[in-house]
Amino acid sequence: MRRLWGLAPLLLLSACASSPQHSVGPPAEKAENEAPPLKEEEVHTGLIRQMLDNGQYYAALAHIEDEKRKGGSDELTLLEGDARSHLGQKAQADALYRKLLNTRYAAQAYHGLGRLYVDTDLDGSIRNLRSAVERAPTDVDFRNDLGYALMEAGRYTEANLQLSTAAELAPNQPKSRNNLIILMNLVGNKDAMERLRQLAGDPKSGGMTQEQLKDLRDSAQSIRDIQQKARAAKPAS
Repeated sequence: MRRLWGLAPLLLLSACASSPQHSVGPPAEKAENEAPPLKEEEVHTGLIRQMLDNGQYYAALAHIEDEKRKGGSDELTLLEGDARSHLGQKAQADALYRKLLNTRYAAQAYHGLGRLYVDTDLDGSIRNLRSAVERAPTDVDFRNDLGYALMEAGRYTEANLQLSTAAELAPNQPKSRNNLIILMNLVGNKDAMERLRQLAGDPKSGGMTQEQLKDLRDSAQSIRDIQQKARAAKPAS
């Protein structure tokens, strides 16, 4: 999705190395809590996720196709949907996500559908994002994305609930704090904006700069522009 969503809660106050020794006895037993080695498939899906995170969508698709030759899985279907969504291949991504709506990846699939159509069907996007949150209530990204979509729809009270929840679930995540600042700008609550800015800390120690605050104000204005276009496009009653 073209937008970034999420923020902090609105009212939060808140010597020399020795030579290697060779064993002469039987091999030592594995520690009870030692993690088992990753399976080859897990290694490959981890690589694909890393490619998606790095924006290497075509490379990710190539690896997905290679893995599918060995046998498909719901996880690969989800990863392919995400890759095609980022590439703007909406029809293919839609079909892939819908295959997962009755699987253990249903929450992620609804989230994918919500992000897929946020620019063309905001009401439908909100319904899908809400379905994702209902299935994974503690997922911060789901709540941030739902909150941002609700902001665009002008449903500020609902947006505040989602974004404040996301912020309390992940109080150190800047994205949640930033989304709340955008929301406070939209509702004209300058005092809350300043409190949230102060919670970020001093700019000299990594806190929010005035330039970053200006970017968030610009984001709020972009949302106002979207709302104005939506109102203008509605037929007169």
